[in-house]
Amino acid sequence: MARKKQNSNLVGWAILGLLAFGIFQFGIMGNADRPAPSAAKPAAPRTATQASPASVPLDVPRFVNVASLNVRHAPSQAADLITALPRGTRLRVLDRQDGWLLVDLNPTLEGWVTERFTTTDGPAQYRPPAAVPGSR
Repeated sequence: MARKKQNSNLVGWAILGLLAFGIFQFGIMGNADRPAPSAAKPAAPRTATQASPASVPLDVPRFVNVASLNVRHAPSQAADLITALPRGTRLRVLDRQDGWLLVDLNPTLEGWVTERFTTTDGPAQYRPPAAVPGSR
């Protein structure tokens, strides 16, 4: 009587499990909070007119200055993600700690965002271009 091969199924399940663990642990695209090594740019030197982030009072409203800003449970890139905020979102800052800002998301939820991805300048208002004279 013929015997069934069971090793081939076991190897397939092991590979599938390792693949699933890798996707769960690192995500499909990796950690989006960390810039790619090739994208790292040297920081521009501060001029006398630029205020350091720590000198900006907490009661000054901040705005998201990147396409999508991750909000986390703790001031760490390793902390669990709460949500992501789109560019231009107004933030109410509650606290500052080591380059992170504690922001008020709603009456019952607070989260931490990276301070360098925020700005005190409000979002620019879109103005459509002026009409060309003589065009209809």
